[in-house]
Amino acid sequence: MVNNPFERYQNLLETYIDSRSIPVLWENWNQYSRHYHSIEHLKSVIAGIERWKYRLTRSEFDQLVLAAFFHDAIYDPKSPENNEDQSIDLFRRTYIGKDQKFDLVDKAIECTKNRKRPTDFLLKIFWEADNDIFRKPYLKFQTYEKQIRKEYSHVPDDIYKNARIKFLESNYGLFGPKGDTNIRNLVKWIRNKYDI
Repeated sequence: MVNNPFERYQNLLETYIDSRSIPVLWENWNQYSRHYHSIEHLKSVIAGIERWKYRLTRSEFDQLVLAAFFHDAIYDPKSPENNEDQSIDLFRRTYIGKDQKFDLVDKAIECTKNRKRPTDFLLKIFWEADNDIFRKPYLKFQTYEKQIRKEYSHVPDDIYKNARIKFLESNYGLFGPKGDTNIRNLVKWIRNKYDI
């Protein structure tokens, strides 16, 4: 099996996306400044979608995979409040499948803004795939935290500490007992690490 999602889904990308934008997507996902929101995260999200492949129509599957490629296509930690909107805009500008209206792509990217599990089946698949790190073994979850800190290295420790704890605590109850244990342990670790 090809491990590079750009090779695995080359036909899908070429069917729906202006060919000039595919190298831009590749470059964005491989930016040096990305430590967590990298091509490894893209692969993880696609793997989460692929688990549902045989319960989805071809259109639903294609749209969710396209949403995976575009959901963090624009990722700037210095202006995080509009990354998703810019990613949606990039998708809309490069989409060439004019015979179909792929609204699910926009909705899937949009739902990743929220710390609330969607009720819609398709959006839930995407949201869960994007957030699967919360249920991983704790050491992997801690590695995720270290990668996020690198992406936000421009933020002073005290500000980062408070904002990060607030974000993590907003996820209590969303990922079951395993997720809550991971969050609790990571919050404790952050408090100790940034004991200012």
